[in-house]
This record gives sequence, C-alpha cells and structure tokens, in this order.
Amino acid sequence: MIFKAFTVGMLLLSTSATHASGVQSLIDQAMKDLEVKASDKPYSRVIERMFIGYDADGNPKVGIAQREIESFKPITGIVVVHKTADGFVLHEAIFPDIGKIDSSKDRKQVLSILKQFKKIPFDPHAEKSAVDGLTGATRHGIKTSGYLNYMARRIALEMEAKPDW
Repeated sequence: MIFKAFTVGMLLLSTSATHASGVQSLIDQAMKDLEVKASDKPYSRVIERMFIGYDADGNPKVGIAQREIESFKPITGIVVVHKTADGFVLHEAIFPDIGKIDSSKDRKQVLSILKQFKKIPFDPHAEKSAVDGLTGATRHGIKTSGYLNYMARRIALEMEAKPDW
C-alpha cells in the first residue's frame, strides 16, 4: 500500500517536472540570445505568466504568454509573438503537453486549432482578433481561440509598454 502511494506520488512528480521542463525548454528556445524578463506569477486572471525577450539594445523582440486551457484535459497553451520592423507577428501557438490527452482523435481535434495560429501579422490596437474564424470548431476550440488571440494581443501591448518587471 505504501509502495503504491509512493509510486503514484513519484509518477505525478515526474509528470509535473517533465511538463515544467517542456515549457521551459520552449521558452529557452524562443528566447535564444535575448535577455529575458518574466512577469509576476500570475500575470493576470487570464494569463498565467508572460515573458519578454530583449535584444542587446533593450528593444523587445519576442514575447511569450502561457495559461492552462480547458480541453479534453487541462493543457498548457503558449503563444509566441515576434516584434518586427513592420509590426507584430503571432509567430505560433503551442500546446507543449498535448500528450496529456490520451485519445489521438481528441488530440488531432485540439491541434487543428493551432494550424491558423502561425505567422499572422496583427495590430494589437485593432478591434479584430489576429485569427478570426475557425471552421468546425467545438465550444472548447472557440474558447481556446479566444484565449490565444487575447494572449497575443496582451503580449504585443506589453512589448510596446516595456514593463518594469
């Protein structure tokens, strides 16, 4: 009995550590060669954490936001935004722990949302979302899309404001 409880506890601990290291490795990869500043945890009710990468001149170049998203199981949603000479680009949205969803059919359905969230130029001051429509989206998909769009917009606005975290 004690061995079983210990085994379950170790499994949960290792899953949590693997998840955290997966998120951290994505952040490290996106912020390579940049000075990274992180927001307080939580950043807001909607965004769990935000990171901004600055170049050597102190200009924001890459922003990342993350939050837990309800899907078939709770998963982490990450949005990466790049600041270019032309404005902001929603570089990509990622679910690093998509493996938590056991069913391959359900996983594919959730991953289909991300197809539209790649290399999309957007204006954070515009009233429309970076990604507007999702064909055949479930209620979870529509809600997830709203969160991803909101996170992209907040990152861009914070990059403009150059926060003192």
